[in-house]
Amino acid sequence: MAKSTNSVIADRVRTLKQMILTGASNSTCVDFAVDQWHVSTRTAYRLLRRSWQSIHDDVDQVSVDRKELLALSIHWLQAAAAQGLAKGNSGACVAAVRELNLLCGLGSHAHPVHRR
Repeated sequence: MAKSTNSVIADRVRTLKQMILTGASNSTCVDFAVDQWHVSTRTAYRLLRRSWQSIHDDVDQVSVDRKELLALSIHWLQAAAAQGLAKGNSGACVAAVRELNLLCGLGSHAHPVHRR
């Protein structure tokens, strides 16, 4: 398979970045990349990593108050947990609460854990 050009890679990173910012999960983004662009799963994760790095760079460039960002993240995770409960999806609820625990350092597992 031919190697993608830098402009194609930049377009793909922008597309995945938009998906992330609109609330798509990492798995959804990887599945999209594999299906739409016919890349390997490993390549899809590499593109996803570049997208996340771009988001982090954007946040670092703008003087976003960390407290505001933390409050917004907590709100989103609480909303995700509530939506998981409302739809009977206990897995989504547990995942949201786990992320909230890691974000805020709540509970007995406040130390960092291995995450992919």
